[in-house]
Amino acid sequence: MTKLVIKSDKIMPFGGIFSVIRQFSPIERLIDSELGLRVKTVGYQYSEIVRTMMCTYLCGGDRVEDAKIYQGGIEYMPGMKLCSPDTVLRAINELTTDNITYTAGSGKSYDFNTAEKLNGMLVKAAMEQGLLRPGRMYVFDFDHKFIEAEKYDAKFSFKGFRGYSPGVAVMTDMSTGDDVIVGVENRDGNTNVKFHQADTLERIFDRLYRHGLWAAKVRCDCGSYSKEIIETIMRHCHKFYIRANMYEALRESLREHTDWRKATVGDQETEVLSLPFVSIEGIDHCRLVVQRTARPQGAEPDLFDGIWVYRAILTNDWDADEEEIIGFYNQRGAKEKIFDQLDNDFGWNYLPKSFMNQNAVFMVLTSMIRNFYCGLLRHKEFEKMGLDRRSRVKSFISKFLAVPAKWTRHARGHVLNLFTRRQGFTEIFNIGFD
Repeated sequence: MTKLVIKSDKIMPFGGIFSVIRQFSPIERLIDSELGLRVKTVGYQYSEIVRTMMCTYLCGGDRVEDAKIYQGGIEYMPGMKLCSPDTVLRAINELTTDNITYTAGSGKSYDFNTAEKLNGMLVKAAMEQGLLRPGRMYVFDFDHKFIEAEKYDAKFSFKGFRGYSPGVAVMTDMSTGDDVIVGVENRDGNTNVKFHQADTLERIFDRLYRHGLWAAKVRCDCGSYSKEIIETIMRHCHKFYIRANMYEALRESLREHTDWRKATVGDQETEVLSLPFVSIEGIDHCRLVVQRTARPQGAEPDLFDGIWVYRAILTNDWDADEEEIIGFYNQRGAKEKIFDQLDNDFGWNYLPKSFMNQNAVFMVLTSMIRNFYCGLLRHKEFEKMGLDRRSRVKSFISKFLAVPAKWTRHARGHVLNLFTRRQGFTEIFNIGFD
């Protein structure tokens, strides 16, 4: 029989988190500067509350309540304080702002929550890490994320469940490929994606301009295909690429064309065509880049398109050829991985509060933590651990965080002991330790 000995030493199984905490310090200072200090009687500042959330999710927690699991081990670090889940939830209440209510022509009302101050802090935190810099070239992507949430004020969406449909904006550095979330606005789940989207985009673009940031290119799906939204986008970028809606007059026009050109987009054989755009009055000097692909052999013809699948992109880019424009737009699909990250690594699958405006606070704060995590992985020292910029939190935990650690007291101060034979920890810890 194996002999079992229980030791009561204060050993933390996620020793790598102590380096992460040190690297989070500049963000903590920004948080307290932006949100102000809470009175001492409440016990914790906002920076310490967000730090608790950061530690919880980067150690593998699924929800705010998991903070209790990791609190004791992380507090082995001298001078370290983490708060309870209840404190995190109270702080979210304090940061909540009122919704904006818009009324549609039908008389129905829909709520939006802009979380303006927190979204401004989201951009500043990314700039603090060097993820965003004035003067750089960025691609701006905007999309809506439908979140299933059985909350008190959740509305029934066309997806077939109750929840919310926040609009999320992402800036991608054209030279490095780094993706940064720069805006999150929560909305009722039953809101049409086009409804007041122009106002949402205007707020996000204005916020970026105040920090000297500008989008060279903008990509959106067909949920942005309306005159008001297109005009807003055209004012705030150099070139834009929007998936166009197909309609019968356009289909008839495409069937009559005989000047289709064979092309290869990615690994797909297709045919392409460009047309001057005249469908929306006031949207001038634009073109439709159309792609048609034959349906698989044996598939039944479509009622409207016959044997072809048509897709069109509205753009003001007259310089690139059709293959380049279609290929560039298709890269937008990779941004869906960001939603997967937010859902499974940063708690969006388990929204903690009962009301939309409260959950908007949570979404922005976890987006900031997600940006911070991606900024961490930019350090080349992590490559020695088998990590890169695309590594998920699960891999980050297994390759870096999951190392037993113990703090000991010596004459000259506290010493962190790591129990491992893996190489590379010294270089990484030197990023955050003096």
